[in-house]
Amino acid sequence: MKLGNGKEKQVQLSMFNSDVEIIGHNSDEVIIETREYNAPPQRAEGLKPLYNQMEDNTSLGLSVEKKGDILTIAKASRSDAKYTIRVPRNASILYKETNWTGGDLRISDLDGEIEARLNNAEATFTNVSGPVVANTTAGMLKVVFSSLAQSKPSALSSVAGEIDITLPANTKANFKLKSLQGEVYTDFNMDLKQEGKENNMNLIGGGGNIDGKTNGGGVEMSVQSISSDIFIRKKK
Repeated sequence: MKLGNGKEKQVQLSMFNSDVEIIGHNSDEVIIETREYNAPPQRAEGLKPLYNQMEDNTSLGLSVEKKGDILTIAKASRSDAKYTIRVPRNASILYKETNWTGGDLRISDLDGEIEARLNNAEATFTNVSGPVVANTTAGMLKVVFSSLAQSKPSALSSVAGEIDITLPANTKANFKLKSLQGEVYTDFNMDLKQEGKENNMNLIGGGGNIDGKTNGGGVEMSVQSISSDIFIRKKK
């Protein structure tokens, strides 16, 4: 389906019971492929499902609708499936995991904004520039930035999953970091401001806020976890 390859274009996805891979490409088309999708039984021909009342207008277990600059993709089947979705590189993504039976999410090769609202899915973003806003309850978040967009803040948060971020060494950012029960690890030379330091006190035990700048500072990046570690590493 044709969408366009501008920053104003957006693909919104509402998914469950699915492993989803979203790949940016230099086209104005959205292309959907699926594997391991089980179509409804022949006995159901002419009948409508009641648990999931979205209309499957693709024969892929998905409902797809375009209104203006927004393309909406919603799961229209309870069947497990694996999807590969190619989207215009400059479009933005809004991904929502609608229940607790989600699969893994992978996003790569995008220059547009990314927002992911997850429950227990593990998410890996590769070769993205963002801004990226992602939150999850139990899944791991891994983001490899090609560069960090300075237009808007990025924010990553998790309750029980690790957060692993890779950035170019010359990234300009103002980090706001916090893990209540985990540790924060980095190989960046950060200019740090820690709670308690203004009173010449050493930080003991963790759990407080850590503000740090890289390369003189830049766009804000918030990274927070409740019970897991945070890793911020230089791209090799």
